[in-house]
Amino acid sequence: MMNLNINNIGMCAIVLGIIHFIGSGFLSFSWGIVLIIFGIFALIYKKPIIFLIFGIMLFVCAFSNISSSLIGIFFLGESVMNYLWIIFGGLQIYWGVTIIRDFIKIKEKSK
Repeated sequence: MMNLNINNIGMCAIVLGIIHFIGSGFLSFSWGIVLIIFGIFALIYKKPIIFLIFGIMLFVCAFSNISSSLIGIFFLGESVMNYLWIIFGGLQIYWGVTIIRDFIKIKEKSK
C-alpha cells in the first residue's frame, strides 16, 4: 500500500511538473523542474521519507502562493486570481498536513 501511494505521489509530481512547463506563463517553470526531479526520485527511492518531503514541499508552495498573493492584493491592487491563489494555498496546507500524518502513521506502524 505504501509503495502504491509513493508511486501515486511520484507520478502526480511528474504530471504537475509537465503542466508547469506547458503553462509556464501562468505557472512557475522552476517549480516544474523541482516537481519532475522529486517525482523521479519518489519513483526510484520508495521510502516513507517521501511523504515527509512532499508534505514539506506543499507547505513551501502554500507559503509562496499565499505570500505572493497577499503582496499582490495589498501593494498591486486586488485581483480575483490573488484570492484564488490564497484559497489554493490553504488547500495545499491541508494536503501537506494530510500527507505528513500519513508519514507519521507509517513510521508508527514500522516500530
